Amino acid sequence: MTFTKKFIGLFMLVVVAFVFIGCGGTTTTASPTTAAPTTVAPTTSDPGTGTTEAPTTEITTEEPTNTLPQFVGLFTKQTVYKGAQSYDILAGAKVVDAEDGELDIMTAGAFSTTRVGTYEVYAYAQDSDGNVITELITLTVKDLAAYTIPEELTTDPVAIELWHSNGDTVEKALMKYALEFQEVYPNVTVTITKNGNNYDELRENMVNAIRGGTIPNIVQNYPDHVMEYVDYNGLISMTPYIFNPIHGFNPLVEEESFLDILLSYRRENSQYTNDGEYYSLPFNKSTEVMIYNKTMFDMLIANGTIDEIPTTWQGLFALQPAIMAIKDDLIDDIALKLNQSTELALHKTPEEIQAIKDNFVAISYDSPANAFITLTRQWGGEYTGIDSARNGVVLFDNPQTRDMLSYFFDNRDTTFTLPGIWSGADYASDYFKVGQTMITFGSTGGARYNTPNIVDGEFVFEFGVMPMPYNEDLPGERTAIQQGTNMSITTAGTDQQKLASWLFLKFLVSKDVQLDFALQTGYSPVRSTVYEEAIYDSFRQGKEMVYDEVNDVWSATENQATGEMLMKSLVANAAALQADFLFYDQAFIGSSTARAEVEIAFERVILGSLEGTTKQEIIDSAIAAAVANTERILV
Repeated sequence: MTFTKKFIGLFMLVVVAFVFIGCGGTTTTASPTTAAPTTVAPTTSDPGTGTTEAPTTEITTEEPTNTLPQFVGLFTKQTVYKGAQSYDILAGAKVVDAEDGELDIMTAGAFSTTRVGTYEVYAYAQDSDGNVITELITLTVKDLAAYTIPEELTTDPVAIELWHSNGDTVEKALMKYALEFQEVYPNVTVTITKNGNNYDELRENMVNAIRGGTIPNIVQNYPDHVMEYVDYNGLISMTPYIFNPIHGFNPLVEEESFLDILLSYRRENSQYTNDGEYYSLPFNKSTEVMIYNKTMFDMLIANGTIDEIPTTWQGLFALQPAIMAIKDDLIDDIALKLNQSTELALHKTPEEIQAIKDNFVAISYDSPANAFITLTRQWGGEYTGIDSARNGVVLFDNPQTRDMLSYFFDNRDTTFTLPGIWSGADYASDYFKVGQTMITFGSTGGARYNTPNIVDGEFVFEFGVMPMPYNEDLPGERTAIQQGTNMSITTAGTDQQKLASWLFLKFLVSKDVQLDFALQTGYSPVRSTVYEEAIYDSFRQGKEMVYDEVNDVWSATENQATGEMLMKSLVANAAALQADFLFYDQAFIGSSTARAEVEIAFERVILGSLEGTTKQEIIDSAIAAAVANTERILV
């Protein structure tokens, strides 16, 4: 941002002037560029006489492009502890300018990591047009007395426990990594415990344990859960461990450095306090993508309905009549192939086939909460925020959100729906696989469940994956939600158990583990260097991946992947393509309630009956209830 306060502006002008004079430089002010004179051709003024106007010469001017430079990757609130490794407040930060490229960052102010206190440092840069951009960095240096981090991990037996609520695939992976970690640290036993059938149950169990039970050493969580655990004094800060000179991330090796963890994930995990403390590390990260019946789109392209698959909501919804015209044939073809399977459970009776046709909806969205939150942003609205005291603030009662809800209400029923329309289902995957819906939006972490069945060595229909669509009226608001959980260290156990817990989490976010985890599950790697690996590139291109369990090594062949592996590879590629559009929500005490309430609100709008009411009444009452129920918790 550009500072507008007069004293800061004057201060920066003095600093910049000093720097430029000291360097022998000069500052110039940009002015409009004068183009060469252009001659305008004669025009006939009176066709009856044949006379013409005299040729005229006009001077045209063009305003040069002069955009302001922008900071990228700069953290304005930072915390470090005494005794930390060499610390750089500009680590990972840069200034980019559309005309000049990357600019040098200069600083004004000083700090010391050997003295406890709060320091203010200005970072600034100037482009060739004289535009100056500044940011105030507040660095808090804290005493390490509250954290006793052993210089060495003991050789005595150490046992730690991790609570999670994942399905079999992720749980199996965690158990594998626990055993691999034990090969490095033979005296450390990591117990992987599933404590809850979903993340909400895990959160409830953890809160109850903090209040009066036995808590684990590590807990999987979402950011809003972390805020509650911090509020209950159930977690320790990871900042002292991250920058510990012995056990912290290695800043000298890129693939082992903290900066190699994607910027958006580092930001998400430093949002919990005003001074930017880290109370979690990313683990299984995902986003939402569009999974579609490619056979259907190929038909629409072949018959001239479209030239390419639409990338906007408006473009997708406009296809509803064309989809309805061919959906019965598509469903019949899918059912015919399923009935040829040796797996009798896949077979469909004529009655079941007709039911699929009768209950068909072209487009479905798995998560009502994610839909409300993401689409609110795509329509230019705000969801929630925090005030100066970090209390939650409800912002979603705004015209943009109402416009969004009205638009999707108008396209509900046979065009757009939620899985709840089908006997209260939570996901559309089973309906997508039989043709009851042709386009579905869901998490990359669970996309494999949408993989069509294979009969006689072939999919019953072809499928594809694309980034999330956007609102064609507001392309600048294009966005997709950043999902997935993180891991935190609790207050349980001894200093040695806390150190062992840190080392295990550091292992979970290592490059090798993140690469393996991505290939195993389809979740997005949290390290930049994983995306640079040839094997991961082959995976994204849909190559067949072969896993050697004996040597724990992945390799790629020239064959196309099949089954769930193909789905995971297409999903990984779509997720990477929209990486620059991801957002996450600011967590606060009660943000989980806000999420639950907007889920209910979106369901009421999309699935609610119109009998005895109107669209506007449904939208008004849905928003009013969500606001009231959320603010009741915030108070």
